[in-house]
Amino acid sequence: MKYFSFLFLILALYSCKKEILVTEPSAHITKTEQESFKYSVIRYVDDLAYKATEATKFDTIYNKEYTARAQKADLLHYYKDKDGTVYFAIAKIAPSLKLKKVATIGKLKYGADGKIAEYEEAIRTWKMEEPELRKKTAMLFEKYVHGDDVSPYYTANAKGEFYIEFPDANTYYDKTARSWAVKK
Repeated sequence: MKYFSFLFLILALYSCKKEILVTEPSAHITKTEQESFKYSVIRYVDDLAYKATEATKFDTIYNKEYTARAQKADLLHYYKDKDGTVYFAIAKIAPSLKLKKVATIGKLKYGADGKIAEYEEAIRTWKMEEPELRKKTAMLFEKYVHGDDVSPYYTANAKGEFYIEFPDANTYYDKTARSWAVKK
């Protein structure tokens, strides 16, 4: 009887173990595919191009500027689940006196035409120096993919540490508009 109880306990603990994620982009997609992926999301994760509006940001006149921005962005994490959902973490340079970056963590799905059909940003970090950003983004990314609660890392809950700038009490991600919005 003790043997079966012990075996049941081991099986129960093993089944609760979370999948170890391989999120290094090069483990999933080639360098060329990484550049293409960054370009496909840069119009969402970065600021509008000079003179562009939300309505015109996909106009071809801005391709050169968005290509340059995509090349400067870092694809930190990439993971595709069994359902075809692509999870990503991408960093860009943030305005600061010394080099700091901000990361965006989100997910998307492609349609049958190969274009982005669903897109959502779940987390926008505070700007940080790169070593700190990489460490905190890795932890937040893994929690996000596993569906864990990241609210302890919101600014209001993080006890003086800076992890997640958005969402917060006033800001949320509008999936329809595919941009961050302020609550009314």
